[in-house]
Formats: sequence, C-alpha cells, structure tokens
Amino acid sequence: MSKDISRRNFVVGSAVAAAAAGLAACASSTTTSTGSDAGSAADATETTAAASSDVFTAPDASAYPIDADGDDVEPLWTSSTSRKDKFTLYTNPEGGRDVSVMDTAKMIQVDGLAFRDMNGDGKLELWEDWRQPNADRAKALAETLSAEEIIPLMWHNGFTSTVTPLVDDSIALIEQGQRSGVSRVMASGDNYADAISWMNAIQEECEKSELGIPFLNSTDPYSVLDIPQPVGLAAAMDEDLWRRAGNFFARIWRSTGVRCDLGPQIDVGSNPYWCRYSGSVSEDPALNRDFARAFVGGLQSTWGDNVAATDDQGWGKESVAAMVKHYVGAGAEEGGRNDHNDAGKYDVFPGDNFNAHLIPFLDGACNLDTKTEATAAIMPNYAIAYDYDQKYGENVGGGFSVYRNSILRNAGWDGMITTDWQITYMNPNMGGGRMWGVENLTPAERELKGIKADDDQFGGEFLPEYLTEAYNSYVEEYGEEKALERLQNSARRIFKVMLDVELFDDPFDDRAIAEEIFQDSAFTDFAVEAGEKCIVMLKNKDNIISADGLGDKPKAYIPQVLKGGGMFSTEEARFELGLDEDIANEYFDVVTDTIGEPTGQAAGGFGPNAAPADENADPVYQQSDAQRPSDEELAKCDYAILFVTAPFVDSSLVQDGDTNKCTYFPPNMQFRPYTATGENVATESLAGSDLDTPQGDSVTGSPYDMVNHGTKENRSWYGNTTESGSEDVLDNVIAVKEALGENGKLILVVSQNNAMCYHEIEPYADVILTHYDSVSSKALANILTGQTEPSGLLPNQQPMDMDAVEAQLQDVPRDMECYTDSEGNTYDFAFGLNWSGVIDDDRVATYSADALTEPETEVIPGE
Repeated sequence: MSKDISRRNFVVGSAVAAAAAGLAACASSTTTSTGSDAGSAADATETTAAASSDVFTAPDASAYPIDADGDDVEPLWTSSTSRKDKFTLYTNPEGGRDVSVMDTAKMIQVDGLAFRDMNGDGKLELWEDWRQPNADRAKALAETLSAEEIIPLMWHNGFTSTVTPLVDDSIALIEQGQRSGVSRVMASGDNYADAISWMNAIQEECEKSELGIPFLNSTDPYSVLDIPQPVGLAAAMDEDLWRRAGNFFARIWRSTGVRCDLGPQIDVGSNPYWCRYSGSVSEDPALNRDFARAFVGGLQSTWGDNVAATDDQGWGKESVAAMVKHYVGAGAEEGGRNDHNDAGKYDVFPGDNFNAHLIPFLDGACNLDTKTEATAAIMPNYAIAYDYDQKYGENVGGGFSVYRNSILRNAGWDGMITTDWQITYMNPNMGGGRMWGVENLTPAERELKGIKADDDQFGGEFLPEYLTEAYNSYVEEYGEEKALERLQNSARRIFKVMLDVELFDDPFDDRAIAEEIFQDSAFTDFAVEAGEKCIVMLKNKDNIISADGLGDKPKAYIPQVLKGGGMFSTEEARFELGLDEDIANEYFDVVTDTIGEPTGQAAGGFGPNAAPADENADPVYQQSDAQRPSDEELAKCDYAILFVTAPFVDSSLVQDGDTNKCTYFPPNMQFRPYTATGENVATESLAGSDLDTPQGDSVTGSPYDMVNHGTKENRSWYGNTTESGSEDVLDNVIAVKEALGENGKLILVVSQNNAMCYHEIEPYADVILTHYDSVSSKALANILTGQTEPSGLLPNQQPMDMDAVEAQLQDVPRDMECYTDSEGNTYDFAFGLNWSGVIDDDRVATYSADALTEPETEVIPGE
C-alpha cells in the first residue's frame, strides 16, 4: 500500500482494497492538510502501482453490468480528500481518468481501477465506464430511459440563488430532474471560492439522485483578467491568438465550476447598427469562420503549454464545451434591434445573402481542425428569417425552424441544440416570451414544434408538464416507439456533452486549482499580449507613435476613467487613471482630473437598463464627477490622451397604448443628433407585423402574428430624430484640443463595439487608437510609449456618415462607403497602421479578398 502522497494540492492517503460489495473504504484516505487555506499538501512521496495496458481496454458491451472486484484485487488508484471542498478524488494510473465523489459509497473498483457507481447498484454499467467511448456511454444510458425520465433533462434553465447551503428551491429543481442551466456568477479572483462551493453543492445533490446524473453548468461569456472578448480579439486576425484565448478562458471557467460556454457568438454582423454586435466577432463571414474554428478548438480541447497542434489532447481535464450562437442570421436584424423584443423579431435578407451567414457555423464551428472536431452545442436565434414567400422556411423563430435546424443535421453535425431563452411560455416576471411566429400557439404546441425542429433543450425555462403534453401529442401523431426514440436521441446528445467535459466521472471542483490560476502571471501576461495585438492605429499624424516613444518625460493630460458599475458588473463604480498608473508615471509627467464626491444614483434591480434607480442607496460615481484641469494647465501639456467610448444608440420605438401603433426611431452612430431624412433612408420597412391579426392574451404573448397576409406594419424611421447622448464627449474633445494650443498633440483612444462615424471627431485628433471591447491599460500604455508596435486591423468598416449607413444592405457585409481621414487613409475593413504606415501583410491579403457568400459545406435544408 502507498504512503501519503500529494496530487493537485490534495492530501492523499493510502488506497484501501475494495470490499466485496465493490465499495472502497475511504475513511483512512483523509489526512490533515499542511498547506494553504485552499487545501494544499506536502510533496508526493510515492505513486500507485503500475497498471497493465490491458486494464484500460474497454470490455465488450455484452459484459455489462460488471461485478465489483473482490478483496483479493489490489487497487491501482490512490485517493485524496479536499480539506476545503470535502469531495474525495480517486486518481487512476496514467492513461486512466480521475474520479471524484462526495459520497465515497458511490465509488466502485473494477480491474483495480476506480469508477463512479452513479446509480449505486454495486455494479459497473457501460455508461459508468470511462474506458468506453463517450458516444457509446451516452447512447447506452439514453436507451435505458423512459420519456418521463428524459423530459426533465430537456431544459437549460438555472437557479434563482447561487449560495450555500442550497436553498429549498434549488434542491427542489434537482429533485425534479433539472440537470442543465446557466450561472451568472461570473467567477473572478474575488468570488471563485463561493462559485465552486455552490456548484459542488449542486453536484452533491445530483449525486444523491437515483441515477446520479450530474449538472451541466454554463456561463454567459464574460471578460476576466482583462483578456479581450471575441469582438475585441477579432482585430488581431490571428488564429493562434484566438486558439490560446479559448484555452485561457476554458481553464479559468473549468476551474470555477463552469463546463459550458454559452458562446462564442459568431453571427456575421453585416448590419452595422445591429445592437448585439458587441457580443459577436466581426462583419466578415471568413473572419468569423476562422475565429470560430480557432477559439472553439482552443476552448474544447485540453492543451499542453504551447497550445500548438502537437499539444492537442482532445477532450480532457481543462475542456469546456462551446454552445455557439445565434444560428442563423441574427447579424442581419431588421432595424438592428434586439430580437429579445417584438421590435426585433425579424432578420431580413435584402441582398439575398442568407447563406453567407451559415459560413461561420457550417465551415467553422462544425468543422474544427482540432481533435474535438465540432462544437458541442448550438443555440438557434430568436428571430424569424423573414421572407414573404417563406424562402427560408416557415416564418418562425430559430428554435421552431425545421428548415434551418435541418441544415445542421444534414451537414452531419450531431451535437446538442439548445434554444435561446423563454421561447415557449410568456412569464411576465421574466420579461415576457420570445415566441416569434408561434405567438398564437399554446406552450405545449410550441414545445411540440421545437421537438419536430430537433431541439434537444429549451433554454431559460423548466416546464416539464407542458413538454409532457407535447410528447403525448407526438405519440399520437407518430406512435410511441418513434416518439421515445426521438427523446432518447436528445438525451444521448445531452449526455455526450456532459461526458466530453468529464461530468459523469469528475464533477467536483477544487478551489486550489482556481486559486493557482488567478495568481498565475501567464494569464495576465497573455491579456497584455492579446490587448496589444487587438489595438488598431487609425491615425498617426507626423509619426507621433513610433519606436522612439513620445519624448523624454513629456507633460501629458491623462484623464480619470470610470470603471465598474452597470449591468453585469461585479465591481463598484470607481475612477482609475486611463493608463496603467505605474507606466504612466514612468513615461509622463501626468496631469489628471480632480475627482469630486459621487453624485450618481445606484441602479436598482438587475442593472441600470432594467430597473429604476434605487433612491435609498448611497450615491455612486458617474463620469461628471471628474473635473478636467483648467485651460491654463492644459496649455502647458505636450499631449492630451483622451479616452472616448464610440457613440451608439440602437433603433427604438414608442408604442401608443390606445392604438398599439408604434413610432420607430433610427439608430445613431455619431456624436450629434441624427435625423433620418437622407436619400438612402427607407420609407417602408422590409418586414413588419400583420395588423389584421387579433391581439393575443397573457399566454400567447405578442399581439401580432408574423406577416403572411393583411395589412403590414411599417417600421420605417424616416423623418425621426435620435439623440446620441454623447455630444458632451465630442464637446470635451474639441475644448481640450483648443486648450492645448498649437504645440500640444491630442491622442484619442476610442473604445468601440459597433462601427462609428468618425467625421465629427477625427479632425481634432493627431493620433487615433481604437479597440473593441476592453483591453488592459498596460497594453495601451505599451503601444503609446513605443514598447510595442501596433498591429491590429479593423474588423468592420467605419462609415463615411449616417447616410452611408442607411445605404448598405443589412445582410451584406463590407458594402458601405467608408470614411477617409485628413491623412488620406480610408477606414475600411482590415485597415490599420503600424510605425511604418499602412499595414500590408498576409492577414490583409487574406481577409481583404471579396467577402464569401456561400459555405463550402453543402447546404441541404429540410421541411
């Protein structure tokens, strides 16, 4: 028997021979930790006995169930118990898989190896045997289940509480069979221990169930450790960087209890005023395809240190499943509005370019060049791919579309389809439903339609009673055998995702691993590197930005920037110097703002856009609480480095409560107010609701059906005006430029999500750097001071003005007239400057080619 050894910061005790009943006596395996508060232990002193390769050979399917070893079989595993996280880890010999349990009675030994006895029957089932291929395990379990057992699995919802001990509602959902959901904990270096404690408690509750099926915990994508999000990473146009970014995100998320990313969002953002562009990648099908292939490959595979092809281990201990979205056409949103709402329920294709929007999915996410082969899951979009003659199938939302989903299946992709949130039931406490095109069906009828569209899970809901009703209708139409087969196929796909991320075998998480990651400088170093590569230099008058830097300790006005606060933020609003403070003080004689007392109102509810301000809360900082230096002080500065958020207001509407008539307002991508009276403004919308359809009720949801007949609602915004809310930003830039005088240089750092109209602000800037999403202030400082040469390229076109925006076709990328600045440079797709001038490299040649319109994968829709 082995003495105490350590592995993964656990205390390891001796392996005890399995009892005749197949349960390991594990009490002696726990020892007192001598390491950190997270549960670290002493160095290893001994290893397990060597294992013959024969024990890793999967038995024939006919051999199951297999009895546990007798007490004459020596264990090949070691065990360890986490002092903080309480679960016991069984480490099998090299070539085997780790197994973790909270209840040690749920471990079984076969052939000297440790397995989870998930159903607690003392025997090893094929689906419990990690030596079998994951696909075979998933199929074996699915085929044993009844419709009643599968229906609770077909939801991807979540919990109202993420605290431990678990609240009664959370326990009740587990007992009812819910096994997938999104957590919006967004674990960081501050709260990862709580996130892990909660998820381990959920997994412990699952372990107690009859079959022991674990919980698939997902997360919305979010920025962590300053690593840019996809919309920011796009500007690097570097597949190696994207793959590494996927790997870094996976390691962070996996260590904090997340096994599935509800992303990346790879929609082709061909509509420049699409309000959800900030969550996607770019407007170019090929760029999005290559990003999806690299990032998803990086996310799903477990890698060695270099994240190179030779390091690709396939699914493993650091893998996170991807659920790419929103399939398909969401980037061609009519009016650019949000498809969560009735105002945004149509995608339109005036350029007949629907197939281009398939490219990132079919050729990218479904055809990886890594060992995991294809994205684990796909989320259909909310909106109707609209055509009056139903060219893109029935005019219904993505989760109900046989036409669209069958393209995936006919291309050979067999992953999990999880619908977007709340498409079957209108819950007024959750903001209503999004059941576009099926408003007048009942919830059960909508779910029946989803089953027929081959959905495997319904997102954001847990309504097994309606799905049971839908299943019974399916039985009546197709017979019980075919109906059960249909549900077992969904169960198989769901289990395959769980198995690929090792949930059946090792569902518990160790906060010591997360602690190590959040303290590892490799992650922050990568964030700086990625940020540098994602910064685009648009203007560099007189070669101000160069390897020579900005001079010997020049005086520079660097304002304070408001950080934190707002929707989804886990940090309080605060002011920080716009650049890394240590670097700024090293290279500049810094002049900055004076910060007054906070005067803003704290948001109530879920976020500032979702609830009124909380009148009783303490004041919070807002940007106006920073007062810039006097004109006299600015006149002494050699530089002013100003940080600007690009103006963007999406299209909105006002509805008359008596008539239900809506007045639509244009988007605005400039600083000054925009009135939509140009020659390219459409006077009639391409899509619109049928005004002849009677208003619905609280169950059916929307008052309007899709447009198939009758009088069409006109959603044009012609003649209406939208303020930007950013005029003061432009006014400040102009005022600072004037105060600098002739010798002072103005450097503009722009943070963008969508494209931006530069014509109002560019003339006042000597240098313009732009980035999408967020980059670390150290990365910005390194570019500004000549430590790193700029290399980023524009991932979307910057329009000449708002009329150029109006002229483009919403489904066609790269079709705008672009802005040309005072230096003669045109801000087109794949444009960027380095120290030598306009970048002209292989990336530019590759991505500046004509935009793709057809996927390489054959498009075969179904009906």
